[in-house]
Parts: sequence; structure tokens; C-alpha cells
Amino acid sequence: MTGTHDAGTWEILRQVVIGARDLDKTGQQLREALNLAPGFADPLLEDIGLADETLAVGPQAFLEIVAPVDETGSLARWIRKGGGEGGYALSIQVSNIEPYLERAAAAGVRTVADLEAYGHRIVQLHPGDLGLLVELDEIPDADEWFWDQTEKEVSLDPRVDDILGVDVSSPDPAKTAALWAEVFGKKLDSAQSLSIALGSRAVSFVPGERSMLSAVDLAASIGANTVEPGLIVGGVEFRIHPG
Repeated sequence: MTGTHDAGTWEILRQVVIGARDLDKTGQQLREALNLAPGFADPLLEDIGLADETLAVGPQAFLEIVAPVDETGSLARWIRKGGGEGGYALSIQVSNIEPYLERAAAAGVRTVADLEAYGHRIVQLHPGDLGLLVELDEIPDADEWFWDQTEKEVSLDPRVDDILGVDVSSPDPAKTAALWAEVFGKKLDSAQSLSIALGSRAVSFVPGERSMLSAVDLAASIGANTVEPGLIVGGVEFRIHPG
């Protein structure tokens, strides 16, 4: 993934975020199922009423669990409205945020937040438009990410070592896919599948009653113990593929 980008704009799907009721319970379930080391917390999230744990999946991808600290915040309302936990957000690294914002505005996609965190510009796009919260993180160096300097525990035998892609469910997946393709400047080949590539990882659009991130595809580590199919944690299906 790194060192392969040209001078034009590019994007990398970096972080998958699950919205959970109970941070400790969901975090433990995910760590045990995937044999991942304990994660770390983003100190900025406490200020907006969220508890979190971020788990490293290989060297360049992360699974994050967020949970509301009380029942008044937006995440608590999202869980209640949707009828339970589920895939809440994606964090996507971009080289230059402006082209994405221009295309989003032209497509009628609303902006939820535009701020600076850890020295980088972050923009969040409205989940009511894209089916889930989409965060664009402007970090021009593809070899750099927020958590590079964060001290992290490492599992000696993780069952997975990369994120391959995600599914976004929607009552109208074709419409949602077309909107994402417009925002990210992609061509959508709906004759084959409703999917777009964000770096080496894919976002696929599938039918579902609830608009959310519904599944995550993971690469199995070499020699890892197998995990039973149909693994569901925090309302999200985790599918593990041979490495």
C-alpha cells in the first residue's frame, strides 16, 4: 500500500468503527475471537462523550470500538434508533481533502464536523447521506497515520493481520453506491458488483434494512487457527479469508 501513490489525490481506508453499548464486553469479545492484543484509547473522544478502544490489525489498519458514556449523546441515539449495535463509521486517510469536499457538496452530502486533531484536518460527512459516518483525515504522507507513535501491545499469534474491505448495508444499495462513487471520484461497475476501492481495501454496498457498516472482511494470518464462520460481534459480521 505504501510508497505506491502518484502525485494525484488518493485515499486509504484505515479504520473501521463499531458502535457498541458496552465497550468492555464488545472489546473483549473481539480480542478473544481474533486473538488481538488489548487496544488503546483516543484521549480526544472523552471530550465528546465517547469511550473507545482501538485495536491494531496488522501494521496499517485498525478496528475501533466506541461506546457512549451516557444516554444523551449521538451514538446512544443511533444505537436506540437502529435497534442495537452495529458498524458506525469509517476513517479514511486522504492526501488532499478539498476535492472530496467539493464533490460531496456538489452531490448534496452534508458535513457534520470540520476540525483539527493531532495536527491534521478532519472532516466528517453526514451518516444520513452516506449510510454511516465517514471521516476524511488529511494526512498527505501515505506512510503516516495518527497512531504511529502510540505505544501499542502486539499479539504474538493474531488470527488476522489486515482488513480487506467492508460491507455497507442500505435499503437502496445502488443509490448509496452511486453517491459514494461520486464523492470519491470513482467509476462504479454495477454490472459486476456495487463496490469501490479505497486504496487496497474495498467498500461494497449490499441490501439491508438498516443503513450501517454491516460486515468486515479480514485476512487470516499465516498459520493462524481458524475462526468459525458467521462471527458476529457488536452487530457486525467478521469474515476471515485465507491470507
